[in-house]
Amino acid sequence: MPKEVDLAVAGAGPGGLYAALEALKRGLSVHIFEKKTVVGAPVKCGEYFPVRKEMERLLPSAGEYMNVFDIPIDAIDNTCKKLRVISPAGSEFEFDFEAFILDRTILEQTMAKEVERLGGTIELRKTVDLFMQDHAIHVGPNRTEGVTAKVVVAADGFPSKVAKSAGILTANYLTPNNVAINYEYLLTNLSIDQGVTEMYMGTEFAPGGYGWIIPKGNNSANVGIGIRTPYSRSNDGRNYLKFFLNGCPLSSPKLQGAKAGPMIADVLPVDGPLPTTCVGQVMAVGDAAGMVMPTNGGGIATAMITGEIAGQVSADHVQKGTPISDYEHKWKAVLGKEMRVSTRLRRMADHFMGNDFVFNILLHVLRTDGIRDVITCRAPKGLRPFIS
Repeated sequence: MPKEVDLAVAGAGPGGLYAALEALKRGLSVHIFEKKTVVGAPVKCGEYFPVRKEMERLLPSAGEYMNVFDIPIDAIDNTCKKLRVISPAGSEFEFDFEAFILDRTILEQTMAKEVERLGGTIELRKTVDLFMQDHAIHVGPNRTEGVTAKVVVAADGFPSKVAKSAGILTANYLTPNNVAINYEYLLTNLSIDQGVTEMYMGTEFAPGGYGWIIPKGNNSANVGIGIRTPYSRSNDGRNYLKFFLNGCPLSSPKLQGAKAGPMIADVLPVDGPLPTTCVGQVMAVGDAAGMVMPTNGGGIATAMITGEIAGQVSADHVQKGTPISDYEHKWKAVLGKEMRVSTRLRRMADHFMGNDFVFNILLHVLRTDGIRDVITCRAPKGLRPFIS
């Protein structure tokens, strides 16, 4: 007979681990499946994480969930004080914005140890799916291996296999325009300002997205690009990244002499949350639910918050019989407005992103304050009637 648990979680990233921790603290039995061989590695992320005071401004309704921004000191590689946006023509727009640059491996392994200390179990090297057996939810690699669960959290990234099987992720969302493909290196031996994160705009290296240099301290940085295929002349992201590193006059002079680790690639949803984030006894959190801020690509914080809410709802459902649909009501109350505004701004920006000349004009019209508003998921002053 399969093992029976209250909560099965697919994915041991920030969202899945937070769901597990919250459920364990409330007395549920929890089993996590993780497809990686080691929790937290390899990292497929820029590791940019705004500090608590910034998130209090960005998500003013998330007060009770601000604890997720209290990051262990040993999981912080660097702190950036400023964000600099570089237009396709090389104009710079810089503003104060403080963020930790994480070591996600340490962060997730610390959380995983706490899961196990509280009695949860983590099973590695397991890509899982949903199967219905005698009106029970079975989660596992097949119908014979795995667990049966009263509640399931899909935290298996994007596109989520579990969310798709549950009917949460549908073909309507999986359009090329809604998906960014990201390519990144960890570069060392760099001589760059370690206190400033940079975002680069331009169709020559990041069509439909942007390039980034995120300093990790000790003369290193996460350096990458995100593209969307409808804006690309070719779908060869490696060549776009190669140009950003070695040929782009805006970025390559800063990266000369750097040493690169292995290249990583990943896909992210960039059209806001899925229309539905829970079906039956299944909830999707983090990337699996489309919880990535479309105007900046940030997804760690939203994964943690939605994971914590899912863990609470799981416990309330199992112990009190409250409906799983509470999950959707709760996350919308916390970050629904900001997600909605960010999604509308990204869709509006799409009308300009295919032409560097026009996009450069847009950035100059917005100026620094407007650009800061867009990146932090607020409608710039002149656009508020159209966005709200």
